[in-house]
Amino acid sequence: MSYNYSYDVIILAGGLSKRFGIDKCCFEVNSKTMLSRLLEQFDNPIVVSRSSRRIKKGILVVENGEYEGPVKGVKEGLKYVRRDRVFITGCDFPFLTRSFADYLCSKPYDIVIPFDDRPQPLLACYSTGLLSENIDKINGLVELIEFSSTVYFIGTEELFKIDPLLYSLININSIIDLIYRPIRIKTRSNLIIR
Repeated sequence: MSYNYSYDVIILAGGLSKRFGIDKCCFEVNSKTMLSRLLEQFDNPIVVSRSSRRIKKGILVVENGEYEGPVKGVKEGLKYVRRDRVFITGCDFPFLTRSFADYLCSKPYDIVIPFDDRPQPLLACYSTGLLSENIDKINGLVELIEFSSTVYFIGTEELFKIDPLLYSLININSIIDLIYRPIRIKTRSNLIIR
């Protein structure tokens, strides 16, 4: 299933991996690193890291200075975004599929963000203009909701249509997350227009 929607992709690969214990992006799941699994899904992703990494395709952006979290990584990645929409994720969503990102970015809203028990700002599609205009005003990506005129909270009921097992929502923060899948709350999609 392809939606032919044009968007850029930023993969954040520069976290501290404190809960995981080692660099998550280099951890192998079924003989592939979590980062390489994501790289296979997208044509020319922008990978933002705190250290040099070998990537087979895409653009590698190495952050300088102190670690300041995902917002700093997004700010660095935005310098290379050329399209009106950008899908943002972290390397710790190793089961994310391109069709999932295509579906979210096919929606014509400022933010399209999955919502199960809470919004997932590191697995969402954003208007590049919204990001560029407001990135210096926020400490966390979820704060962009306040600056947006349209936010589509995409619920699990709708996401089941494109990812029946909701694997794309699996966030790996510890080894345990590879074994135990959280019970997903059944949520409905909700559009907010201001």
